[in-house]
This record gives sequence, structure tokens and C-alpha cells, in this order.
Amino acid sequence: MKLITLLLGLSYCLSAQDTYLKNIVKFPLGASVNPRMLNENEAYRNIAKEEWTSLTAENHMKMMLIHPAADRFDFTKGDEIVAFAAKTGKRMHGHTLVWHNQVPQWMKDFQGDQQAWEELLKNHIQTVASHYKGKMAGWDVVNESFLDDGSLRPSLWADHIPDYIAKSFQWAHEADPDAILFYNDYGQDGKPKKMQAILDLVSDLKRRGIPIHGLGLQMHINVDSKRNELQEVLDKSVATGLKIHLSELDIAVNPKNNPDFVYEEKVASAQAEQFNFVFKSYMMIPAAQQYGITFWNISDKDSWLRGYFKRPKEYPLLFDDDYKRKPAYNSLLNYLPHAK
Repeated sequence: MKLITLLLGLSYCLSAQDTYLKNIVKFPLGASVNPRMLNENEAYRNIAKEEWTSLTAENHMKMMLIHPAADRFDFTKGDEIVAFAAKTGKRMHGHTLVWHNQVPQWMKDFQGDQQAWEELLKNHIQTVASHYKGKMAGWDVVNESFLDDGSLRPSLWADHIPDYIAKSFQWAHEADPDAILFYNDYGQDGKPKKMQAILDLVSDLKRRGIPIHGLGLQMHINVDSKRNELQEVLDKSVATGLKIHLSELDIAVNPKNNPDFVYEEKVASAQAEQFNFVFKSYMMIPAAQQYGITFWNISDKDSWLRGYFKRPKEYPLLFDDDYKRKPAYNSLLNYLPHAK
């Protein structure tokens, strides 16, 4: 019997038994969420409530939305997610304090010397981190600071604040000393210079006594991603001794955005096998370093790959357009208890 047929048959039995993936793994399992969808879509809300033990705000804690004007913060939507998490007993992970993208126009237009820029960024970090103090298990403090060649990404922050990464971690720690602080990035697999730049950053921050506690590996991958390269990234990250978060997991099945793509049995099976590999590899790292795995949104329909990248025939997550479990979900349920 073909794998996909078997998995489809198993789905009815497993669903009837109310077996959840979160009960199979020993680490936090979560997803990023949109507050509007939590409010308006019952199926979306039920999955967020029943399937996960951790939540992340997909966009509503980023600079552009949470700090829309120099003299105004807007915590409304972020607070809605935090309230939902508290009500349903979920861990909250904060995303993200510093990023080169989704920066409000007033920051882009800001004029001042280095000290003024530092005060701007410090105020942003510490106001947000202080507002959520005691409610966040951890924060992605700095997001995506390196290019593929290992060089520092040109950005508003790099242009105006020398050593902005270290300073951002220090400021975040001052505002919330109990939060687990992460550096978060993507695409290290197959890009050794980028991976090495991140490792060098960790070593430098540790040497200087700057508080960094974890690495977020976004894990936006696809069915053709090379497993030896993914494993190498995980192994090198684990070797830092920091906590490891697979922070934005999705597995694309149509990375070339083929308009005639069909999500057929062979592709679904390959995707299931790739999810199995990711989870098995993560389960093998020391438990003390397992911060958890977070999917980047809930269903295929809600994925940023369809929205931001305009790839309508993409199916990267564990729940389909109707918010039903896909074969990959049931593959994990049956594979992980026996994975060694």
C-alpha cells in the first residue's frame, strides 16, 4: 500500500481518538497567528486552541504595527494574542524587536546623530519588552542581520548604530531579565558563510558577556531541501550550547511557483517525509536545548507564501484550506513514537 493511501486511512482513526501531535512530542509546539483570524474564523481559532502549546504573533509585534508613530505605541492586537494565549494556557514567544523590514516610515525619516538613533532603538525595544514583561517566554531580539555571503546586512540600524546587535540584546535583557533572548535567521542551509557569521556572532556576544540565550532557525524549506545541509545547520547551532527554536517552519511543495502545479500523492508523500526528518532531527538534540518548533501560521490558506509571495498553489503546512489535518500530520503522529 502506498504511503499516502495508508496515511489517509489512518487519519480518520487518529482524529476520532483526539490524538494530538503536541502530545507526542516533549517540547513546545506552536504556530504564528493573526489576531483577526483568531477573532473571525472559528476553525482557525479552534486549531490554535487545541493543537498548540505555544503561540507567536506573525506580524503584530513588528515595528511598523506596534510603533506606528514616534510618540505612540499600539499594543492592541498584540495584547489580543497574548490574552488568547493566557486564556488557553499557551506559552507566548515574542517576534520581533529589531528587523530591517516592516519599519514605520517615521523611523525611516528620522534624523539625528548616533546617540539619537541609539535612544530611538533602545526606547522601542525597552517599551515593547517592558509592556510584555512576564508574559513572554522569549523574544526574537534581532532578526535576519546577515546576507548569504556572511556580511552584515545593510539596514537602517547598521547604518546608524555600530554594534546594534549587541546593544539590542543588552537593552532587551535590561527590560526583561527573565526572557530567553534569540537571534533569528533563515536560509543557513547550503550557505556556510552565513552560518559561520551567525556562529561568530554568538561567540563574540558570549565573550563580551552580552546576554544571548538561543538561536532561531526559521526553517522555511521545501521538499527538495538537502537533508545533509539542514542537519549540518542544526548540529552547528546545537554546538553553541544555546537553546534552539525551529521558529518559522513550513515546507514548500511548489517553490518555483508553477501555475499548473497539482498537489498530488507523490508530492504530499515527499512533504510528509521531509516533516518527519525535521522533527526526528530536532528530537535528537539535548532536551535542555529544545525551545520548541513553531509553524509559520496554521493552514495552507493562511501561509505567507500565498499572501506575501503570491504563490496560490502552495501547500506548506500541516492543515489544508479547510483546516483539516493533512497526511503529513498523521505521518508525524505515526512516525515520531518510533523515531530513534
